[in-house]
Amino acid sequence: MSAKSRGNGRADWGFTLVELLVVIAIIGILVALLLPAVQAAREAARRSTCLNNLRQIGLAVHMHHDTALELPPSRMWDGGFTWAGVVLPYLEEAAIRDLADFQKDFKDQVAAVRETPVTPYLCPSRSHDSPLNYLRSEVMAEVKTPSGGEVKGGGTTRGIRGDYACISSTFRSGDGGFDHVFDGAIILPKKRSGNRYDSRTTLTKITDGTSKTFMVGENSYWMSARASIYDGNDNPGAILGLGSLERVKAALPGGGRGVDFNKREGGSIGQSPFQYPGTGCESGTSSCHVWFGGDHPGVINVTLCDGSSLAVAKDTDLAVIENFVTRAGGELTSTDDL
Repeated sequence: MSAKSRGNGRADWGFTLVELLVVIAIIGILVALLLPAVQAAREAARRSTCLNNLRQIGLAVHMHHDTALELPPSRMWDGGFTWAGVVLPYLEEAAIRDLADFQKDFKDQVAAVRETPVTPYLCPSRSHDSPLNYLRSEVMAEVKTPSGGEVKGGGTTRGIRGDYACISSTFRSGDGGFDHVFDGAIILPKKRSGNRYDSRTTLTKITDGTSKTFMVGENSYWMSARASIYDGNDNPGAILGLGSLERVKAALPGGGRGVDFNKREGGSIGQSPFQYPGTGCESGTSSCHVWFGGDHPGVINVTLCDGSSLAVAKDTDLAVIENFVTRAGGELTSTDDL
């Protein structure tokens, strides 16, 4: 700071241009140093909220089990509600459930049921252009995405998105559909009569231990962008299968170790986790096996069958993940491995 004398003997104090530029540069450096810390703090808060969402979902599933004496089905029938619709009353969303008609397909529900957002189903770290998706049951055409790939779209009926999926299986067939080995906790139910289904899994059947079995986890961005979390019409967004372990490992460098579960592995290796896949990576095909995903740096959040939630490192060995999916595989597992 310099002083300039006046004729009356008084001095006016002020900054020179150089001093002002130095001050601005210092402020810029401080902002640059503080901004990552602020962003990290915000992400930590969002990650905590996501874990809390999963705890709420886990508690809702347990409350349903206490009432129905069984876990909810992954979907009620082809085109019906998924597990996410079944447990709505236990997420303080009984008003939506009261408007729903569980004897109808999800696409035939009133708009208030299909389109009312449910906060616990949305991860705060996930950015969506819209809370709504076209339904898989209303798929009409292939449409181009900004990344140049193709994805089903162009329907007329919409439903809310969801960033979480029940973890039904360690396998998804390579030729489409739901030809899973249903060895997870919340699974495709057995046929009851006609086209209606009941669940066939209880907590007592989770012999690997409820604290050592995944129930619900974050799904990939592509999955959550494919359909409504409620729509059970071959919906990849609400029901998650890991894919054939050996086929996934064969397609990956390093024998499947260090998998980033946010990517669609196989034909999409190296693609950005947040881009739509190319034409060869449709739901259920051999190009798309690993369905976990999330916007949290380095981790993906899941809830276990005891209702607790935890963060799973994205570089966790695929075989370890598989062991935590099975409900009665007899594997020796520890959450320290995640």
